[in-house]
This record gives sequence, structure tokens and C-alpha cells, in this order.
Amino acid sequence: MMATTTHQLSYDDEEGPSQSLQPDELAEGFGPIDAGALRKIRDVFVAQEPLVQEASLDNPLNPQTLSVELSDGVGNASTARIDVRWSLTGNYAFHYTDDRDRNFRFDCHPKPGASRRHFHPPPDAPSRPVEPSCITVSEIRVVTRAILHRWRYVYANDSFDGINDAENPP
Repeated sequence: MMATTTHQLSYDDEEGPSQSLQPDELAEGFGPIDAGALRKIRDVFVAQEPLVQEASLDNPLNPQTLSVELSDGVGNASTARIDVRWSLTGNYAFHYTDDRDRNFRFDCHPKPGASRRHFHPPPDAPSRPVEPSCITVSEIRVVTRAILHRWRYVYANDSFDGINDAENPP
């Protein structure tokens, strides 16, 4: 059975992007957002993840964040969301959050004292410390498939254990 997926484009001027940035991340030079990359990522999520309920850009004219709503989450979570940013310089952030207030992030951007590709572990995805990411690929669709691979791994196992232990997924 296939899930129904909508492609609503919505923007709330008061809330802005759904992913909040830490002050040190703002200074780390993420770069301007690549709207075309966000659309490609949206297409991969919609085509490859049956639990996608909605995949929407925060602003149709100048998107900053893609939000992917999932109809289930890891373990006891009944819903989840993955917020995505991708810059023109190839930096990215894929941030998972669920209704149990658990978070993790796979990022690729300059971060003092950390590798460019790094992972913010669950349950709260702290800004520091971070771990080197198991995802070492850089092409938009391949990175997205790798994120889906790791999401599917923890979803199937009902646990975040081993989420960053893969060898260069997908």
C-alpha cells in the first residue's frame, strides 16, 4: 500500500525555517541555500520512502528548509520529521526529530574542532561534541539515499543504536 504524498509549499513569516540554528553554527559559514538541491532531495524522499506524508519547502520563491513529515518514527514515536538544508557550496544538514523529542543530525559544513562531515547523536543532537559521519559521499541524491538508508536502519531496529556505524552508505 502506497502512502499519499502531497507537495505543499508553505511559509509562515513569523516562524521562518523549522530548523533552528545554534549561534556557533551561524558563524561556521554554511553558505546560501541551493533551492534546486532541496527540490531534488524532496523528489528522492517522495520516490523512495513510503512513510513520507508531506514534503514541503518553507518558501516557494526562496526556500531555506525542506521539511519531510513521516507517518511514523523510531521506537515509540508515532510521527517524525526530517528537516533539510543544502547550500550552494555543498554543505548540508539533515535533522531528524520526533514526537518523543529525540533528535539526530547528519551534517557537512565547516565546524571548528570537528570533521567537515559530522554526526550529532541522539537523543538530543548536541552542538558539541560531534562524531565523524559515516556518510562520506557528496552528490545530492546519493547523500539523500544514504540518509534514508540510516533512517530505515534505525526504524527497522526500533532503536538509534548503530545509526552512525555504517561503512559509507548507501
